[in-house]
Amino acid sequence: MAQLILDLTRLLPGPLSTRLLGLMGYHILRLEGPQGDLMQRASPEVYAWLNAGKEIHSLDLKSRTGREELEYLTLNAVALVDSNRPGVMERLGVGPERLRTINPGMSYVRLVGFRDEISPGHDLTYLAEAGLLERLPWRSYQFADVAGAFWVALSVQQGILTGGGFYEVYLAEALRTLAYPALPNLEGSVLCYAIYPTREGQIAFAALEEHLWEKFCTEAGQETWKGAAFSPAEGANPLYQGLLDFFAQRSAYEWQIWAGKRDLPLRRVRSKPGEPLLPWKHFADHAF
Repeated sequence: MAQLILDLTRLLPGPLSTRLLGLMGYHILRLEGPQGDLMQRASPEVYAWLNAGKEIHSLDLKSRTGREELEYLTLNAVALVDSNRPGVMERLGVGPERLRTINPGMSYVRLVGFRDEISPGHDLTYLAEAGLLERLPWRSYQFADVAGAFWVALSVQQGILTGGGFYEVYLAEALRTLAYPALPNLEGSVLCYAIYPTREGQIAFAALEEHLWEKFCTEAGQETWKGAAFSPAEGANPLYQGLLDFFAQRSAYEWQIWAGKRDLPLRRVRSKPGEPLLPWKHFADHAF
C-alpha cells in the first residue's frame, strides 16, 4: 500500500509539489477547506492537472470535527504539506508541534514566501526580489512556484528518510537557487544555439559543443561552416542566412527525424505542452 501524504496546500506550488510526490508513488490525500481552492475557479484545467490522481476531501479546520479528523489522518501519514502562513495552523491547534506529537515520525513541510517576514507574495514579486524579472519570461511561467514545489518534494523525502521533522520551504529562497550568473551564448544569439523557422514550424537547434557543430556541418554538406558556430545569428551575417535557407528546405517534423538519425541536438518546437511527442518508430520509418 502506498504511503500517505496529506496535502493542505492551494494554488500552484503546493499542489505541484504533491503532484510530484504522487508521481513518485505516494498516495496523496488533498484536504480542501469548505471554500475550495481558488485555482479551481480561476483555471479548472490547471486545477485538474495539478490534482490528477489525488484523493480530495473537504475539511473545515475551523470546526472541532475537522481538527479531530486531521489529527486522526495524521496517525497514518508519512508527511503533511501545508501552505498557510506561519501561525495559522498553530492558532487552530493543529500546528506542526501538535501533529508531530501525535505522529513523531511524520514530516511536516510548510511552504511560505520569506524566511524572516510574514508578508504576502506571488511569483512576480519573488522574481523581482531575486533580480530575475528582466531575465525570465515571467508572463508565461511561474519560476518561483516551480522551484518551491521541487524543494518541498525534496524536503518531504528528506524527512521520510530521516524519520520525520519540521521543515519550512521559502519560495523566495527556492527561486534564488535559479539565480546563477547568466551563461554566454545561450540566449539564441549564435548560429549553433538558436531557434530557426522551417518550411512548416520551428526547430530548436543546440549544437553547442564543437564536435556536435562540426558533425552537423558535415551531415549538412557544409564543411565551410565549421569554425563559425559562435558567429552571430543575425541578418547581417551571410552564414546565418545560409542556415535559414538550409532549414527552410524541410518541415520541423522532418528536421527532427533527420537529426534523430544523426544523433544531433535538434527538436521541433511544439506548439503547446499537451501535444503528443513523436514516437521513435516514426523516426525509424523515415529515411533522409
